[in-house]
Amino acid sequence: PVLASGPQCAMAGRRACAVWHIVLALAPCALGLQNGVGSKPPMGYSTWNHLGCDGVTSEAIQKVAGALIERGLLKRGYNYINIDDCWAVGRDSYARLAPDASAFPDGMRGIADFVHARGFKFGLYTDRGSWTCGARPGSAHHVRVDAETFAQWGVDYLKVDSCNAPDNSKSAIEQYMNFRDMLNSTGRQIFLALCGWAPWYAEIGSALGNSWRFARDVNGYTELWNAVSINSRLGRYAGPGAWNDPDGLIGSTKGTRVHLTPQQSRTQFNLWCIMAAPLILGADIAALSAHDMETYSNDEAIAVNQDDLGRQGHILWDNCPKKSITSLVLEASTSSYTRPASCQQIWVRPLQGGDMAVAMVNWAQSSTDVELTADHLQGLGFAAGARIRDLWKKVDLGPFSDGFRRRVEGGGGSLLLRLAAVQLVV
Repeated sequence: PVLASGPQCAMAGRRACAVWHIVLALAPCALGLQNGVGSKPPMGYSTWNHLGCDGVTSEAIQKVAGALIERGLLKRGYNYINIDDCWAVGRDSYARLAPDASAFPDGMRGIADFVHARGFKFGLYTDRGSWTCGARPGSAHHVRVDAETFAQWGVDYLKVDSCNAPDNSKSAIEQYMNFRDMLNSTGRQIFLALCGWAPWYAEIGSALGNSWRFARDVNGYTELWNAVSINSRLGRYAGPGAWNDPDGLIGSTKGTRVHLTPQQSRTQFNLWCIMAAPLILGADIAALSAHDMETYSNDEAIAVNQDDLGRQGHILWDNCPKKSITSLVLEASTSSYTRPASCQQIWVRPLQGGDMAVAMVNWAQSSTDVELTADHLQGLGFAAGARIRDLWKKVDLGPFSDGFRRRVEGGGGSLLLRLAAVQLVV
C-alpha cells in the first residue's frame, strides 16, 4: 500500500488522510494475500442486472446454475454465483439475518449447498449501513453475528454495499476494517468485495478487502466511459488478491435490464480483461445471444484476464481529452455523464512470460485507423519486433517491427491482441 499524502490526499478528501496512515500501520500487508482468496480476478454471475429486487429466488438461482453449466461457462471459470440485494427480510430472535422464506424455502444454507454441489462458489450481499440499497436490513451494529452467519451458511464471496451508511471516509474505513476482521475471525475464506463507489478506496483497498468498487454502476455507454477513465489512473493499486472493480459485465442481449451494443459490450469485455477486473455476468444466462456467448467464452481473452502476473493494464497512447478524477467523480455523483470523446486509445498489459496484451479502442462514432508504432514496440521491449495474434479472429497476423496499424470500428469498437517477442537470431 502507498501512504496517502499530497495530491493523493486530495483525491479522497483531507479527512481520510490521517486515518489511512492508521489503517496502513495496523495492516501493512495486503489483506487479499492474507485471506487466501482472490489471487486472480473473480469470474461468475450476479443477480442484480438480471433479476433485480423482485426475482431473487432459490428457483431462479438453480436455473442460473444449470444454464452456466449447460452453456459451458462454468468450465471456462465462471464459478461464482452471487446473490445481490433483496434476499433478506428481517432478523430472527438471535439477531441473525432472515431470508425471505417464500423465495428461499430451504434457507440460504440450502441454496449454498445446491450451488456448491454443482462446482460453484456461493456469493451473498449485505450493506454496511442500517438498510441496503433495496431497503432490506443491513449489517450496521450486527457485523459479528452476520459474519458468523455467512460463514455458517457457506458463503464464499461477500459484497458489502454502502447505501444508508455514513458517507465520510473515516467511518467507511472503520466499518470495512470491522467486516474484514470479523470475516477473518470465522476461519472461513471469504472474498470480500467492497462497494463504496469512490476512487480513494483504491489507495487503501488492499488493506481492507479483495476488490473495491471505485465508480458508480455501469448501466450504459456513458457510465462505461466514466468507469474506464477513472480506472486508467488506479492500476498501481491492483494486484493478486486485491482488484479494482469497475462493476459487472453488461452484454448486448436485448430484454435485459441494461445492455450495450454488440461492439460496446465486447469492448467492455476487452477492457475488463486488460484492466484485470472481475468478470461478473449480469444477464439471463439461458437467453444470452450468440454474440454474447462468443464474447464471454473466448478462452484466449479470458487467459489475459486471469494471467498469473496479475498486473493491471494501462494506457500506452491516446488522443483523448484529459479530465481530473474530481470532475469524473462529480459527473457520476450528479448523474451528468458526458458521452465518450471522439478519440482513440491503446491499452497494454504485461503478461507472465514476457508477452503483452494490447487493446485498441475507438471511442469515436466513425471507424478510424489506430497504430501501434515502431517506437511503441521498442518501448514495450520488442527490440526485434513482435509476433501479433488477433484474439477474436484467433489468427496469427505475423511478425511486425515497423509498427502495426488496423482499422477499428466506430461507436465503441475495439481489437484485442497478444504480442510475443520475435527472437533475435545470433
